[in-house]
Amino acid sequence: MNPSFLFTLSLILTSYAILPASEATLFDELCKKVNDNARCLQILKANPKLVSAKNYGELSKYILEFALKKSIEGQNFLKGVMKTNPTSAAIKECATFDYDGVVGSLKSALGELKEDSMTANYDAKVSGDGPTTCDRALAAEKINNPAISALNKDIFLLSNLASLATDMLP
Repeated sequence: MNPSFLFTLSLILTSYAILPASEATLFDELCKKVNDNARCLQILKANPKLVSAKNYGELSKYILEFALKKSIEGQNFLKGVMKTNPTSAAIKECATFDYDGVVGSLKSALGELKEDSMTANYDAKVSGDGPTTCDRALAAEKINNPAISALNKDIFLLSNLASLATDMLP
């Protein structure tokens, strides 16, 4: 075989091998900055739209959209728990005030993403206050609900990821 053909073929194969690694690096770089790297990668790779992000602008948008969707689903779950526990002030706070703040902040961050990435970053960051406040309210009432704890942990992680991704924008 012609040596130049083999060299060209190896360059082509190497360039194809590099492409997926570059995409993975985007996630790896982001997930390395959070405490739960394994859960981060699990969440990000489970969503095909997130996996397809080519830059931090796309990744920020997709994470914010995903976080908003999950926080709305989470708030609906909490409202259901509130109906079965109508005497709990903590669960009511979580389902209303705390998650109203999460949803509102994520909506604001999405709306500001193209025009003002610094404000979008701030809103993404403060969206993580809701799960933290909810956890404190539950602890004060000595409520141990693993489903709510898992929800708060995931929403906090998504808020943190959105903040980290938007922080990488120019």
